[in-house]
Amino acid sequence: MIIKDSERSTKVRVAMREGPGQVIIKDVCSKEDLYEKGRLYAQMVLEKDCGIGVHEHEGEKEIFVINEGSAIYNDDGQEYEVNVGDVMICEDGHRHGIRNIKDEVCRFTALIVLK
Repeated sequence: MIIKDSERSTKVRVAMREGPGQVIIKDVCSKEDLYEKGRLYAQMVLEKDCGIGVHEHEGEKEIFVINEGSAIYNDDGQEYEVNVGDVMICEDGHRHGIRNIKDEVCRFTALIVLK
């Protein structure tokens, strides 16, 4: 199977998880392609001063990989700068969020795996 870039779903979420600005979300594949073992596999774009608010994951974990730029990642209340190639994992029952404070866009891939 090949999914052409032009066939992939893109949406814009404003104030995602009560975060600042907007998040551009481009699905890598559908939930059905994940055999019901995940609920999201997508590429995300954060422009300057945009982000996803801190939220908790229950019954799942989320994995982020920074593909371009950098961001501030909140891991259970601790903030860290993350850069290209860094991987962040939010385990079941934990909280996280991310925001871009730089002029350059931050692009990352997100995968939510069900427990």
